[in-house]
Amino acid sequence: MNVSTNPWVWFMGIGMLALYSFLYKENPIYRLFEHIYVGASVGYAVVTAYGNIVDQAWTPLTVKGELNLIIPIILGLMLYTRFFKPVAWLSRWPMSYLMGLGVGISIFGLLQSQLIAQSRAAMVPLVVKASDGSFLLGKSINNIIMVLGVLGVLFYFFFSVEHKGPVSKMANFGRLIMMVTFGVAFGNVVMGRISLLLGTISDIFGTWLGII
Repeated sequence: MNVSTNPWVWFMGIGMLALYSFLYKENPIYRLFEHIYVGASVGYAVVTAYGNIVDQAWTPLTVKGELNLIIPIILGLMLYTRFFKPVAWLSRWPMSYLMGLGVGISIFGLLQSQLIAQSRAAMVPLVVKASDGSFLLGKSINNIIMVLGVLGVLFYFFFSVEHKGPVSKMANFGRLIMMVTFGVAFGNVVMGRISLLLGTISDIFGTWLGII
């Protein structure tokens, strides 16, 4: 067993055990390390924000002479006018700009990822032909299942026609596909959490205590 002599590794290991002690019950040690974690996160955010101001605003403006940054700098300073009642209305201008910019970027991203990209991904050939002229059965079956799954899900949310007969069968198939998708998504979440737990165990028993 080769226990680490690095004080920061000891701090890491004790902090992990303190945070996991909440699984038993809330205690003063857990609250202490919780406050340390929150404080360190806030401190890191403040230092990062200060670095961004220096690197992306002050230095380019004063050293490189990029005068076009004056407008965003003024808008950024106007955000703080909300703390002064006589001129608090000035903060609405940069907030309106940020909201409009955010909505525009969000709409474009949603359309691109959830509509256009998914539509292109669903447009696959039902029969896949190899370069030698043969047909790849496995890929063809995968494409057929994917196309039928997409159509089934669309039929499930198509309420203009009563779900009877073939429409009902396609809707039920779409519901089955959605249940499988939700199960896979939940499994990925569980596996992600297990990976985090394994990483913690590796840090405690490996990096800190040197048992593994």
